[in-house]
Amino acid sequence: MIRRVSVCMEMTFTSVDSQMTQSGNRVLTVLSAFLGLAMIGAGATKLMGLSAEVAAFTVWGLPPWFRALIGTFEVSGGVLLMVPATRPAGSVILSTIMVGALWAHAASGEWPHLIPVVVLLALFLTIFMRNRARAIQLLGGA
Repeated sequence: MIRRVSVCMEMTFTSVDSQMTQSGNRVLTVLSAFLGLAMIGAGATKLMGLSAEVAAFTVWGLPPWFRALIGTFEVSGGVLLMVPATRPAGSVILSTIMVGALWAHAASGEWPHLIPVVVLLALFLTIFMRNRARAIQLLGGA
């Protein structure tokens, strides 16, 4: 009788655990899609040379080709983030961009601009950590 109760409890916990994992995966998928679209949009503004982007890169002392490079990486990273198979690569690319954005804003004393950059960096790193098994596969590991 005790064994039967134990097995039933294990099945219940396994079922709840599985449901939580599925919910977490759905949230991660939606979050990745939303952030991917946002980064594609941000990269597109840099590639189109919107005046605000041109002015910002000028203030930071960065050349136009660097703005185009960052825009290209933002668009590429956004697309990779939206595809489950390449999500780890996208999150690493976008995390790297956010580290550079932290430097640019901090070096220019743009302290309020650091808040969204830190939040995005944390989200991209969280997405990477939740997909680390896939990252190992992409790198040719077990």
